[in-house]
Amino acid sequence: MAPRCVTLGGIVTIGSSGAISSQDASSMSGGVVTQTGSEDGRYSVAFTIKAKRNLGSFVNMVGPDDTGFPTTTGSDPQTRNLAATGFDVQFKRTDTQADADPASGTKFSWFARVALK
Repeated sequence: MAPRCVTLGGIVTIGSSGAISSQDASSMSGGVVTQTGSEDGRYSVAFTIKAKRNLGSFVNMVGPDDTGFPTTTGSDPQTRNLAATGFDVQFKRTDTQADADPASGTKFSWFARVALK
């Protein structure tokens, strides 16, 4: 029997020094995002529901309206540390692959498909 699954998600806006300036989960919800203080460009997504299993988590950067994507700041988000309780988002530079804070004003959307307990 297939597990009962739900999709969680939200949109995050980054301010100065990589800090989160806002989160919008008005169309979806189920998690809270915090900046991971000791890591460049890393954000932790903590699920607010009890999940049995994280079936897959995804992140996508929303680029600037009419300018090129930056190469000297984090503009290539990936996921790390998948768990039933959440996951991490890691931004990295495209030119060196080094972890880096995204530029102020960057937005990213995140989604997770979880199996419920």
